[in-house]
Amino acid sequence: MKIIKGKLRISFLSLALFGIIICGMLSTTVSASLSYQTTLAKGTEVFTVKQYDDEAWKSIVNNSTTPSVWFEGETNITGANNKITLKGWIDTTWETFDVLTTIFMPQFFTLTEMIPLLGLMNNFGYNETTINANYTNNYKLTYGVRAVWNYTTSDFQEDPSYSDGIIIFKNPLDFKSIIDDYNNLAVDLNGKLMIDAFPNLSADDFLWQFALNGLAVAKPQSEYLVNLIDELECENASSSGKTLIFERFGETDYTVEISYGEKGTMSSLSVKDIEGEIIFQLVSTNSEWIFYTIFTVILISIAGITVVLILRKRKINKLRKH
Repeated sequence: MKIIKGKLRISFLSLALFGIIICGMLSTTVSASLSYQTTLAKGTEVFTVKQYDDEAWKSIVNNSTTPSVWFEGETNITGANNKITLKGWIDTTWETFDVLTTIFMPQFFTLTEMIPLLGLMNNFGYNETTINANYTNNYKLTYGVRAVWNYTTSDFQEDPSYSDGIIIFKNPLDFKSIIDDYNNLAVDLNGKLMIDAFPNLSADDFLWQFALNGLAVAKPQSEYLVNLIDELECENASSSGKTLIFERFGETDYTVEISYGEKGTMSSLSVKDIEGEIIFQLVSTNSEWIFYTIFTVILISIAGITVVLILRKRKINKLRKH
């Protein structure tokens, strides 16, 4: 009778665990389909130049540059580190003027160039009020403020190299309206200013620049990225799981893969040639994978101990029978 009760307890425990897993999967699926969740966390993350092949970069990506064209500092030296500290964030709503001055203009102009340009726009009747009146879309987002230390092989300075923001739009379907409104506004502004100050951007160019300069994604990241790519109808960008993949052309064809971690921010970046060989790679040296590795080891250990105890109990019960 005790043996039967023991088997029933084990069977019930197995059934309960199976039920918990299934319920967890179902609840995750339901919540993912309803909304996206911001998963930012305050703290400091260090990135390392894990690999850099200067000869391959110059023959494949660009003969006259190094990775510092994308990330400032000593990114042409393997082992160089940078540091990013996320200080906090707010949930807010932006209008078209906010998107123009925060996302697009910093791609083309320095701060010292932006100030007189905004004054010139105002003189021609294109100030914040008139732009938002003509382009009426609103966008809900999370805006995070971070301090950034440039890549270096030396110790980090006390003060950061600069501060900037990371942006998570609540709805990935907003990206189509964002790029469409910008391109329409660019035509209006260039016509008024009588100079081509604002270039027209394809969806691929927009996403590429944004990914290098502050794009973060909401959870579930894989679904968010799929919807983002589909909505923009990108020709040379795709997603695989939590990774954005860009097909680029420099001296020859190459790809750039940007992966996002559990916090929704970049966790690694790899530049590869057409054969998949890594030319340049940045990795987070304090990734959440450390936590998952420890967690997995603990689970395996618990499972192993459980199996040993069950087998030992069965052996004891068999001996008692004899």
